[in-house]
Amino acid sequence: METASNFVSTLAAQNEALFQASEMQVEAYFKANPSKEAMVEHFRGRCMNEYRNMEEVASRLLRLSSTLPRGMVRNLAKQVLDEATHFDLVANVIEHLTGEEVNMQSLADERDAGQAKGVRCLEEFDENDLLALYTYQFIAEGRAHRVWQKMSEIIEDDYIARAYSRIAKDELFHSNIGRKGLEDLAQDAESQARVLELADQMRKQLYDVSCSNTVEVPAARAICVEAYGSNYLQ
Repeated sequence: METASNFVSTLAAQNEALFQASEMQVEAYFKANPSKEAMVEHFRGRCMNEYRNMEEVASRLLRLSSTLPRGMVRNLAKQVLDEATHFDLVANVIEHLTGEEVNMQSLADERDAGQAKGVRCLEEFDENDLLALYTYQFIAEGRAHRVWQKMSEIIEDDYIARAYSRIAKDELFHSNIGRKGLEDLAQDAESQARVLELADQMRKQLYDVSCSNTVEVPAARAICVEAYGSNYLQ
């Protein structure tokens, strides 16, 4: 059995194929010059996902704060505020594109209809499941960091680029919350085996989300097939 630190480092290396594929997909999407309408739809999904992340992390913090180390309480509380800030930043991006104020009720309706796709990886698990939370943080937020940073580098709209560069920095901090949590909890063979199972499930879900939110890139799919197996084939 690996030490927890070595285990998490191995997990990070295993995530790299997903991160590279997602970068390729988002780059292809924005370099294809999507219409304003398509971009608005794209960012509405991003906006709602930030909102749902805020809600999901907040609910877990409220439920579990008395059982967590003080430093983790502080980190998760900061993430809740970060997610609220990201929600506002992406809402501003939508208003920048449309010239109209975002209708909060319509966004809430989209949330209730399940339009926040990425956070579904976390919604499936019990709020007391810290291994699931930290695995999600480490993978989903790590992927977000890489994708948003790539987008900020390639998108031609400076307003959007600045917003997503800011968001990308926060996502790296959120991923490191997951790293610290896994290093604390994945101390035995049983826990490590469960994290690997969760990681396989979450990576596939996040890859499918990336395909639906951006564009299909055969080379990106090939990277994931090589790294994770034939279930990434269409």
